[in-house]
Amino acid sequence: MNVEITPAAIALVGLLAALLAYDITTLKNHRLLTLQIVVFGVGAALILCPEVARRLARAFGIGRGVDFVLYPLVIWLVRESLLTRRRRHEDEAKMTEIVRAMALANAHLVGGSSPNRTAPSQSDASASC
Repeated sequence: MNVEITPAAIALVGLLAALLAYDITTLKNHRLLTLQIVVFGVGAALILCPEVARRLARAFGIGRGVDFVLYPLVIWLVRESLLTRRRRHEDEAKMTEIVRAMALANAHLVGGSSPNRTAPSQSDASASC
């Protein structure tokens, strides 16, 4: 296993470290953080030791090590995109229900729940303009 330290490898591992440091300070979900540490660790190892990625790719019948990493990554990103879209539609539907319920509640309050309330007269309406 030959470690290749190139400027690109340093930049990419530095980016992974910065992202991980940020997430360690902000994430509350420990399982997600543990999974992220494992994935970033494997990613850093594949960046620093590209021959390992090449060997794994050849073992799975994929020509290049980078393709071995990119294929699952693209699949995962498409999945995340679809899940995010579904969640957004669900959130929009919930928001619509909440706004409708609030509008109906306000309509009942404004539109006649008070028996002593009368409509403003024509002179009241013209005086307020």
